[in-house]
Amino acid sequence: MTLIRERTVLFADLRGSTALYESLGNAEATAVVTQTVKQVSEAVGKCGGTLVKTLGDGLMAIFATPPEGLKSAAMMHEALQRMVLRGRQRGASKALRGMKLQVALARGEVVEMAGDCFGDAVNVAARLLDHAGDNETLITGEVLAGLPTAQHGHFRSLDRITLRGRVESIHVLVLDTSNGGDVAATQFGDVVRSAEPDGIRLVWLDLDRVFDAAAMPIVLGRSVQATYCITDARVSRSHARID
Repeated sequence: MTLIRERTVLFADLRGSTALYESLGNAEATAVVTQTVKQVSEAVGKCGGTLVKTLGDGLMAIFATPPEGLKSAAMMHEALQRMVLRGRQRGASKALRGMKLQVALARGEVVEMAGDCFGDAVNVAARLLDHAGDNETLITGEVLAGLPTAQHGHFRSLDRITLRGRVESIHVLVLDTSNGGDVAATQFGDVVRSAEPDGIRLVWLDLDRVFDAAAMPIVLGRSVQATYCITDARVSRSHARID
């Protein structure tokens, strides 16, 4: 039976699973990844969604409404954080303790057929996942429109992004965890929050540009759609983002 319905599509992907195979070996790493995805996916049913399929170290799910999808994403992040915390307490390997989760949600008309889903919203959510950072949740403007107004303030706009294989750009937002979420850390230590700068100057070869704070975020990359285009083969299409 084929159904065409408006749905919120969620893709989630584990980061760091490759290092597990290197440190634990194929058999043990496969068991760990499978168990992790299983525990993370439990959030789908708890939020009234449908788990469409698991994808090795990731999953795809659909929800009737954006709030259900967003709640599921939050529960997935929390589930992984609990697993990582337990791993740290029990002296698990660095690879296991370093696992991260990316989540992306899109909304639109979806074709449900033979246990799978197809449509533009599915493609958008899958491609949007490529732009998500570690432990980040990205959503489209359509998902935001379906959320209660009180939740809109929890998101920060990343402007319009052109996704791979898609001509028309889409409005993308990131769930802002800076107020109450985990503080990011770098190899040099914890991030120190400072006053917002008036602007930033970027220089590469003869490309010298100054951006004021209102212009952020600035996307650096090889793509012509990047805010600061760097024509170097060593740079990916969407290489980095400055917030």
